[in-house]
Amino acid sequence: MQSSPRARDPRIEGQETAELNDPAPVAEERWYSPLVRLLSGKTAPQKTSDANVANPNALLAFPSEAISRPEAAPIIDVAKRTAQKAATPAPATVSPKLVRVALIISAVGVVAAIGAVALQRFPLQMTAREPRPGNLTINTRPIDAEVLIDGTRRGTTPLTLSLTPGTHTITVRSAGDERIVPLTIASGAEVSHYFEMKPAEPAVVVGRVSVVTDPPGARVSVDGKARGTSPITVTDLTPADHKVTVTSDTGSAERTITVTAGGTASVMFSLPKVSGPVGGWLAITAPFDVEVVEHDDVIGSGGTSKIMLAAGRHDITLLNRSLGYQEARKIDVTAGKTMSIKVDPPKVNISVNARPWADVSLDGASLGQTPISNLQVAVGTHEMIFRHPQLGERRQTVTVTAKGPNRIAADLTK
Repeated sequence: MQSSPRARDPRIEGQETAELNDPAPVAEERWYSPLVRLLSGKTAPQKTSDANVANPNALLAFPSEAISRPEAAPIIDVAKRTAQKAATPAPATVSPKLVRVALIISAVGVVAAIGAVALQRFPLQMTAREPRPGNLTINTRPIDAEVLIDGTRRGTTPLTLSLTPGTHTITVRSAGDERIVPLTIASGAEVSHYFEMKPAEPAVVVGRVSVVTDPPGARVSVDGKARGTSPITVTDLTPADHKVTVTSDTGSAERTITVTAGGTASVMFSLPKVSGPVGGWLAITAPFDVEVVEHDDVIGSGGTSKIMLAAGRHDITLLNRSLGYQEARKIDVTAGKTMSIKVDPPKVNISVNARPWADVSLDGASLGQTPISNLQVAVGTHEMIFRHPQLGERRQTVTVTAKGPNRIAADLTK
C-alpha cells in the first residue's frame, strides 16, 4: 500500500517563507561597543533561535520544521541570510567584572610607569632641597681670642667657619674679657661679628725695696747705682737678690735684699751719729718730674718730699730727659734746715695750623685763629682745642719740648 505524503501545515510553511523573505535586521557593531558595555555594566543581548521565537515550547520545536526547505526558498535569500549570520559576532563569554578589574589594574600600571619616568627625568623637582649652611666670620681686637659655638671650642680669632642654619650661641674669650652673643643664621647667609676685647692686665714683673736709715739722709745705692737719699722707696727692681748700700758722713752699711714680683721689701740701717746736725734738706717744686743729679749721680727726684744733703754748697742739675729740659743750679744747704727751689719751665716757640682753619685755645686760654707761628709756650704737656663753626671741636694733648721744633696741626675734615 503506497503511502501518501504528509500534508504540510500551512502555518509552518508560511512562517518559513516569511523568515526567508524578510530576515530580522542585525544591529551594526562598532569595535569599541563591547568595551562600552563592559564599563557601563551592561551585557550584550542574547539572541534566541528562530524556532524558540516561533514556538516558545522547546519540546514542540522539531529540527525538520525549523529548517526551511531548499526548494521553497530562493537562492538569493538563502545566500543573504547566510552572510548576515556569519557577520554577527558571537556573544561575549568573559565575565564583565573581571574585565573591569583588568582595565583598572592596567590604568594603575600606566600611571605608575608615568610617575617613574617623571621621577627619573626630573629628580631635583621631586626632592626637597636641603638647607645650605651659613658662614660666620669673627674678628677681635686684640686677636687670638678663643671662640666657642654652642659651648664647643672652634678656634681663635680671626676665624671663619660654617654653621648650620638656626639659632646658636657665640662665646668669645680673651685673657681679660668674655662676650656671649646669641646668633640666628639663615641658609646660605654671610654673617660677620667684631668684638673689641678688654686688654689683659699686664703681668707684674717688678718689685720694690724701701730703705730707711737712722739718722736719715744717707745716700742709697742699689747694685752700685745711686738711687737717692733715705728714706726712699726704690721701684722697678727685677725679682732677684739686690745689694743695697747706704753711705753718710759718719759711715756706711751694706745688705743683700731679696725682691719678689709685685712685692715690697723693707730694710733699715742704723748709722753712727754725731753731735749736732751736719746736713739739711732740699725741696723741689716743678710742673713736671725732674731728677736731681750731682757729680753724675742721681741723688733724688722732684717727686720725693725732701732730699737730704750735707751742709754746704752743692752744684746740682735738674733734668727731664723726655722734655729735653736741663737746668744747672748752685744751692747752699744749711745744717738742720730745708731749702726750697721752684722750677720755672722755659718757653719755646710753637707753630699751630688746621685744615681748613680753626680757633685755637691752649689750657683754656685763646691763642687766636690758625695759622699761628712763633708762639711762646712753656715746656711740658698741654691741652689744645681746635674749633670750627661747621666741623665742630677737636681736643688734642700736645707735648712741648725744649729741643723743638714744635709743630702742631689738626685736619678737621677727617
